[in-house]
Amino acid sequence: MKHIAILLLVTCLCLFTIVHGAETTAAAKEQPNIGLGFNLGFQKAYCDVLHTGAGLAGEFMARFYLGKYFDLSFGLGYGTLNDGFTYNTFQTSLINGDLKANIHLTKPGKFNPYVSIGAGVVSFGYTRNKPWAIGSEDFEDERFFDGSFIYGGGMEVMVTPQTAINLLADYRFSTGDALDGAELGKSKDGYLNTRVGFTYYLGKRPTRAEPSDADLLALSGTEYGVTSGAEASGGNEKLAMFEAKLDKLEASDTELSMEQYVRLKSRVDELNGLIENKDEELDDLKSTLTFKNQRIADLETSLQRTGTAPYTAGGFSANYEEALRLFYSRNYRSAINGFSDLMSRYPDHDLVSNCQYWIGECLFGLREYSSAADAFQKVFTYHHTTKRDDATIMLGRCHYNMNERDKAKSYFQALIDEYPESEYTGKARQWLSRL
Repeated sequence: MKHIAILLLVTCLCLFTIVHGAETTAAAKEQPNIGLGFNLGFQKAYCDVLHTGAGLAGEFMARFYLGKYFDLSFGLGYGTLNDGFTYNTFQTSLINGDLKANIHLTKPGKFNPYVSIGAGVVSFGYTRNKPWAIGSEDFEDERFFDGSFIYGGGMEVMVTPQTAINLLADYRFSTGDALDGAELGKSKDGYLNTRVGFTYYLGKRPTRAEPSDADLLALSGTEYGVTSGAEASGGNEKLAMFEAKLDKLEASDTELSMEQYVRLKSRVDELNGLIENKDEELDDLKSTLTFKNQRIADLETSLQRTGTAPYTAGGFSANYEEALRLFYSRNYRSAINGFSDLMSRYPDHDLVSNCQYWIGECLFGLREYSSAADAFQKVFTYHHTTKRDDATIMLGRCHYNMNERDKAKSYFQALIDEYPESEYTGKARQWLSRL
């Protein structure tokens, strides 16, 4: 409770500073530029837990414009991190206070994209929902403080001159490694925020500058022949000259309108000519493309007649990367097909054992644990492989998920005994502590 009270105190001080600055600016410019809003959305953890879900989150926000292209925003929010409804092994509650600098990419208008960078303070508490959660019991029933570095961006859509819809996403790097309740020391924890909400501005939000009466007068004087000498002779003389030019303009309104029409018509004719030229270029490109497509079809027909297999674009590396991309996109079936195809086409390649390992990972992702265990066992049939420790810990996890605890224990212990320098020894000890 003490930490939460400190966080709320800091929040109030920041809000007071922003409001006071907005009032000072408003008094000077007669244009308040502070916005207050509320955002709702989801946040997803990236930590030592393999599978994580999306937790609900919300925040109050204050935004203070320092110019057309720059503003500061302060947020106070609450949210949760978890590993989804399916696993539901842990939950971390977060109270965050953050300060972000937002740089706008375009002039103020209806749509205002921006990028953000900032830092914040997080108060969090960890709860184990299942006995086999990766986190330690030592983290329960306490709250901890942590820092975060923030980067992201968003889009502000002005609905009215004083009301905006705000869409944003940012990633928050934690300075610690305990958001999931486990300090494994390999990397820092972090989480991704996606939010949507609204902002209400106390006054008019900064928009494109409108020309003043003096600017319009000076512009009209320049357009209708007012020289710098005339401007120097005094305001009354310049106004009289402007009125004389205005009377002349009204008298020759028909002539001026015709002149403008001819100028516009000339420009339209130029654009039509450019369009016709582009249409001719497109027709030429279409003809060339049709010819090349016909050539490809003829070559494929010729190859089929001679029994030669068609050339497949990309070598082992390109196809291996594509299969990995499918795996990380959780398109497991397509990834299995990709790795299997590589194994059949390149049986002597140095990374063929890796393909076998990733097939096991895909089956594990599909929760076909028995088939996954068979795939991981095949990794050991390759003499030159770097995936022995990876396959060992995954075999332990397969048997753990099949409730074969003795076999799972033997694999986790084997990893610690046979591969003491492996990066997975810490995780193996974590899994053993659950058995």
